[in-house]
Amino acid sequence: MRYESQLVEVDGDSRRAVILDSKSGTKESIDYDLLHAVPPQSAPAWLKDSALAILPARSATWQFDQYSLQSTRWPDVFALGDVANLPTSKTGAAIRKQAPMVVANSSPRARSEPLPARYDGYTSCPRSPPHRMLLAEFDYQLKPTPSFR
Repeated sequence: MRYESQLVEVDGDSRRAVILDSKSGTKESIDYDLLHAVPPQSAPAWLKDSALAILPARSATWQFDQYSLQSTRWPDVFALGDVANLPTSKTGAAIRKQAPMVVANSSPRARSEPLPARYDGYTSCPRSPPHRMLLAEFDYQLKPTPSFR
């Protein structure tokens, strides 16, 4: 693994990649059998520079109600996925169930009405033993919540 580095070139025919070390500024050419590249991820500048940002010098923290997905500090802010501090796995399956909750709760919040939708913590963990596929689906209470049979 190469942390704090940037993939700057890939030659698929020769299976070589050039990595730039962000700290030293040096480049390294490496051979690979399997290349798993993760794109840089960052909040947009307008968010990083706002009171919503998590910075040691600020008191703001990301705290969200695990059922409504609403910020406990800023009632007009909802979150899903990796940015929410929900006690569940950060999976695409979880986001698939969180997104409709945010949509369902946004309009009522704008009208100062009670929030109708509740996220139950649904997530799933795929397991692939040889020649099989198992999808473990569960909620906050670890109760099985299969979506298909």
